[in-house]
Amino acid sequence: MTTHPAPEPEADTRRDLLDAQACARLLAAVEFGRLAVVDAGLPVIVVLNHVVEGADVLFRTGEGALVSSLTAGGREIHAVFEVDSAFVIGRAGWSVIATGLLLRETDPGHVATAQERITAWADGERDVVLRLRVSHLTGRRVGSL
Repeated sequence: MTTHPAPEPEADTRRDLLDAQACARLLAAVEFGRLAVVDAGLPVIVVLNHVVEGADVLFRTGEGALVSSLTAGGREIHAVFEVDSAFVIGRAGWSVIATGLLLRETDPGHVATAQERITAWADGERDVVLRLRVSHLTGRRVGSL
């Protein structure tokens, strides 16, 4: 019986994939994106303004908002946050997806900083600060940018 060594995995040479540094740079470059969570077994997408703090993403929302209620009482939920940009005429664009756990920020210093740095486009109070602890960051680009 002859055994053969396992084939070497091929290096990922796809030119459309973005490396971690490019993903982080693009995530921080835009003001808003789409936060996806699951509520009662159904997917929900919410558009939110954000800022990047280290590897995490911070959001401001209202006490009565869905994502606020899902993280009440110290609950942490799985979430995905997506940012993108598209150039229709050139048929080009990029998308970055951050996956992780979403929770309420409780540190008063981080809350104050987030409230200073994030200007919500929607009207109303936005006193709750949420933190997405990013565990996975991916991105890709299409066309010529």
